Amino acid sequence: MNRYLEVAKEAALKAGEFLKNEFGKKQTVTFKSAHDIGLEADVKSEEIILRIITGNFPEHNVYSEETGKINNRSEFTWFVDPLDGTNNFAAGIPYFGISIALLKNEETLCGVVYNPVSGQFFEAESGKGASLNGAAIFPSKIEDRKKAVISFVKGHATYDDKKIFEKSLKLEEFLSQSFRRKLSTWAPALDWALLASGGIDLLVSYLSEPEDFYAGALIAKEAGVAIKNFSGEDFKFGNAKIIAGNNALIEKLQPELSVF
Repeated sequence: MNRYLEVAKEAALKAGEFLKNEFGKKQTVTFKSAHDIGLEADVKSEEIILRIITGNFPEHNVYSEETGKINNRSEFTWFVDPLDGTNNFAAGIPYFGISIALLKNEETLCGVVYNPVSGQFFEAESGKGASLNGAAIFPSKIEDRKKAVISFVKGHATYDDKKIFEKSLKLEEFLSQSFRRKLSTWAPALDWALLASGGIDLLVSYLSEPEDFYAGALIAKEAGVAIKNFSGEDFKFGNAKIIAGNNALIEKLQPELSVF
């Protein structure tokens, strides 16, 4: 295990311990926007993570949900979601976690996603496969969309433009009608991890925030998940409309997504 991954794991485990101890306590909700909330737990978790990352790599950039970007003009950038699933946490739903990824320029080097309630720790290094609690993971092989479960992840940016919002609603309706089940869990990083381990069969991400998917997308890719943009091309840095799953499901669905 390289030092980058060791630090990511240490940060996620310590922040996860804090979140697990805080879960179930009364939370004061702050509205960042009409559709996005924040909690003190977000801030405290982020402080734990950033203290560990910047303590080990003070020269690196950091992009974190609460702080924003710390730009040290480095080729290395950490993407941190200190509480993936804030709404779930606030509502007392035990489906939340921590997402940490390290990118070198546009390449994701390593990533971790941790659900402290279930104890599920997903991790990956580029080119070395993905694991859940130390055991290798692999995605679903279901090819029939009527037997498949899909997760739909919608970023906060979809609410800022009326036309984009209307498109997102049409896309969500189309997916609901096309698959056995459509999930919208409010915890996208954990959904990527579920995809990687075969718990769900496909994931569509529509303008999701970068801190929500870089770790999970690497874990999925290293597990064997195909990741494309809506045009059917291989995913690359900066793509905001993403479809991920096995190639058979993607090939059937992708042409219908191009209109969105």
